[in-house]
Amino acid sequence: MLPKWLEKTQHNSWEPEIFISGIVLFGLLQIPEYLVKFRYYFQREIYGLTTDIDNFVAVLITGIQWLTFGLILHLFFRGIWIGLVGLSYVFPNGINKADLNYKGKFQTRINNIPDFTNQIIRLEKISSSIFSISYFLFMSILGGYAFFLTTIIGPIYLFFNFSPYSISDLATNPAIQTAANSYAYFVLGLGLIYMLDFLSLGIIKRSRYLSKVYYPLYQIVSFLTFSTLYRNIYYILISNFKKWKVIVFIAFFIVTTFFLASFHADSSSASYQFSQLEFYGTTSGNQLRASAYENFDGTFVGQRAAIQSDIVKDDVLRLFVTHLSLLDDSVRTQCNFRELESQYETDSLKIACLSSFYQIKVNDSLYKELEWKFHYHSKSKHRGIITYIDIRGLNRGMHTLNIGLANWYNSTYQEIPFFKE
Repeated sequence: MLPKWLEKTQHNSWEPEIFISGIVLFGLLQIPEYLVKFRYYFQREIYGLTTDIDNFVAVLITGIQWLTFGLILHLFFRGIWIGLVGLSYVFPNGINKADLNYKGKFQTRINNIPDFTNQIIRLEKISSSIFSISYFLFMSILGGYAFFLTTIIGPIYLFFNFSPYSISDLATNPAIQTAANSYAYFVLGLGLIYMLDFLSLGIIKRSRYLSKVYYPLYQIVSFLTFSTLYRNIYYILISNFKKWKVIVFIAFFIVTTFFLASFHADSSSASYQFSQLEFYGTTSGNQLRASAYENFDGTFVGQRAAIQSDIVKDDVLRLFVTHLSLLDDSVRTQCNFRELESQYETDSLKIACLSSFYQIKVNDSLYKELEWKFHYHSKSKHRGIITYIDIRGLNRGMHTLNIGLANWYNSTYQEIPFFKE
């Protein structure tokens, strides 16, 4: 028998549900915009154009969108529920069928409409289920990403931070690349086994022999995905709804989530993805990026370097290079900063180090004796260094400015095409 306080709470659960849905929705509708700004800031000031932060933000936005959709749906059904509750008080007898005096099939449809009590109970079940399912879907998405973060992304980054190898060895060292890929595929295989059991509503748990082997993996993955926080909702749903409906819904949820996350992870090129143009490219050096030209009114998101204009009428090229904290360790190593720090003025040494780290070419000509200054770009809000390049010897026509990095696995930091007038 249920205690009276719990029975009372169950009867009044709609009140906190509506309150929480309304308050949370207000915040959820604004969070994605701030997450995108956070991603841009992270890429601009901390770690460059990395896919890890793209994936993290994409997963969060996707989870928030599922939660937002669920809460909106919940409020919609709760609104209908409240309306019926109010009408049941004002008109306790419900529909006055005699007054309608419908005939034939119309009368049959009226007779088949449930009474107030049954409609209210049904809407109560739907509303409460949607509220719980929304939380379950949100936590499932976060849990899935937490699994990959703690088993693949985190260990690989820790390995490169506490070993003599660097992240650039992933692209240049076949042995490191093979080891990293093998480990990632192994972990992904374990994750797929867990997902198979999740999607099939526990097909492995029902096997007398496989369940014993699977149990340790289930415990580990459950811990890494925080499933303790939402596992009960999952078991309640799969044991009270028709299994084929649950499987179809979960499969739809997984496919849709992957699609949404992929879209958000690469939203900057979304217009290209959905374009019917086949002859269009986005590779560096073949495209004029608005962020590389100060005369353009485009976005400065992801800016690495910029010159004054795409059409240069002057004999001087003003070059601003954004410096990322990602590159600090490489700069220190390149110029032996720690050994020289005590011998020179700090700011002068920093400029000298950056001058030797960034390698500037116009076409095939390397400019070694450039004078650099620290600069805060007022338009893009980036911090970096600025210099002026004498280009009076260039002929009229197209040219390419190349900013390279010394001892970096990807020597080209930015390519900027421009027309010399």
